[in-house]
Amino acid sequence: MIAVINYGLNDTTHLAEMLNSFKVDFKITRDERDILDCEKVIISDSPSISKAVKKIHLYNLFSLLRMQNKPMLGISLGLELLCNKTEKGLACLGLIPAEIKERTMVESSSVHKSNWEIVHQTKSSPLFDKIPNDTKFYFDSPYYVDVFESTIATASMGKDYSAAIIKDNFYGVQFIPEKSGEYGSQLLENFITIC
Repeated sequence: MIAVINYGLNDTTHLAEMLNSFKVDFKITRDERDILDCEKVIISDSPSISKAVKKIHLYNLFSLLRMQNKPMLGISLGLELLCNKTEKGLACLGLIPAEIKERTMVESSSVHKSNWEIVHQTKSSPLFDKIPNDTKFYFDSPYYVDVFESTIATASMGKDYSAAIIKDNFYGVQFIPEKSGEYGSQLLENFITIC
């Protein structure tokens, strides 16, 4: 089973529809037993990192998620939640050793004029199996992580930033696969079946 974490801010409608299309066993949950019993975890997107961290603490998910070593996928803001902290010092789950940055209004306006950005694969990974290099994916986040040793794909806003990250069993994508059409669907299926 896959546990899709419900932390009270994230809209999981499109993600649930895509998981249903795979006919995979999943549960949208914040229940400790579900999370402990599942084989994989997905943390989906939400609008605010500070509010998301507060909710994760409120529902007693913070320590529980930090203790997991099973495959975990962070989507968009979910990627940031897997990281160490924001540049303003807000502590996140600390599963990926990276700092979260926030775009300026000008950068946000520029990078997401169409929301569709080219993702350049910089390292081979089963997460991108059957996905051509330089495919466009759907982005919608004011946050980003610089390129570092765990980056496996990049996008650009004048300078490259991490579009996908892998550290041990922890996977993060800055884009939103469930809104990215055929190749977004393929990436989610790769996480479920290969990773």
